[in-house]
Amino acid sequence: MFSAIGSPQLFSENNLFAQGAAAGEFVFLAQDGRGSNGALDDPSTKGQARLALKNLATGLKAAGLDVSSIVSLMVYLPRYEGAAEASEVLAAAFGNDPKNLPAITLVGIAGLEAGCLVRMDAIATTSGDRESFRHTDLPLAQGSLCHGVRVGDLVFLSGIDATDGHGNSALPPTIQAQTTETLSRIRRLLGMQDLALGDLCRTFMFMPGTKYRPGYGEARKAVYNGIFADDEFPPNSGIYIPALGPNVLLRSAAIAYRGAKTIVASPKVRKAPGSFSQSMRVGDWLLIAGQDAVGFNREVENEDSLEGQIEATLGHLKDIVEAAAGTLDHVVETTVYLIAGQDRARFARAYRDFFTRCLGSSTMPAGLTMEVQELSPRCLVEIDGVALLPQASRGFAPQRRGVRREDSR
Repeated sequence: MFSAIGSPQLFSENNLFAQGAAAGEFVFLAQDGRGSNGALDDPSTKGQARLALKNLATGLKAAGLDVSSIVSLMVYLPRYEGAAEASEVLAAAFGNDPKNLPAITLVGIAGLEAGCLVRMDAIATTSGDRESFRHTDLPLAQGSLCHGVRVGDLVFLSGIDATDGHGNSALPPTIQAQTTETLSRIRRLLGMQDLALGDLCRTFMFMPGTKYRPGYGEARKAVYNGIFADDEFPPNSGIYIPALGPNVLLRSAAIAYRGAKTIVASPKVRKAPGSFSQSMRVGDWLLIAGQDAVGFNREVENEDSLEGQIEATLGHLKDIVEAAAGTLDHVVETTVYLIAGQDRARFARAYRDFFTRCLGSSTMPAGLTMEVQELSPRCLVEIDGVALLPQASRGFAPQRRGVRREDSR
């Protein structure tokens, strides 16, 4: 379970998302530049980035923390040309404290609610066992200040791509070459923590269009060959967005774990061998891959209904958590990816109605919504999540490479 955190100084969507959630050694908090009344007082990317950071600081203060406790920061920009301005703000906020740099990932998306130009999704920690690290021979992606942060046995990587450190692709604009290079850089970075690709427990892959999906899948499978069995790929969110920079076709954020990992799969939810596993348990954390309305036999449930697809998607998330001996009340945070142009009010009603029916409490998970360019064909929404499971649900038989499988039958 988790504790909701919040402040009256922050804009509230409590009927949709908790302002923040404190669970275990982490706090999950997403903010943009809106004031407590929902108004945007600054029309610029730079100004809204400053306000988003100020709002993060306010929310973290309610949990007894400050921005130096942030270990992972996803920054979403509907106008990627503002990435340089956002990067400048981030460098000013964090750059003078090399011991407490967060892992940062910048991506250009299709839109945010209320016309916001910046949305920041932060994970902060109460743990003092953390360190930021940087590989001197590898460039940083735009906006990143370090390559990663270790917190205990978890390692959060900043957004990794195949750029030269100036936002330009260091390779030809082919998805196969950039995928191979990105995964090679991830492998080298994990090596700094005495980890390997086989220790990945969660990945996020951002690409500018589904046309790159086949080549990306082919290249990733070649790299993973001999490391993961087809049904043991890390849980993944594959999100298709408008921009990552000139000729940049892939940016990946990743989490790795030093210790035993358990693949958790529900027989009620389709499996995608060779693409991703449904979820992975590390310690008491369950990291859930992006779920959509695709059912068995690759059929999209409720193809023409946003409400129907939200129902199906959240149903899959619920089934996966229950396969791990948890409930929807253990879901700490969700991230909702909506195809651009969807009616947000319709989404909000369907999302809220599902949780109202299925939660045992009245506390919604923390989270955020964004518009993206494309998802899986004919899908209107994708939702991923993080859950903190009860310790009583521990105890599964180990599998090879330290990965352990659990199927609820």
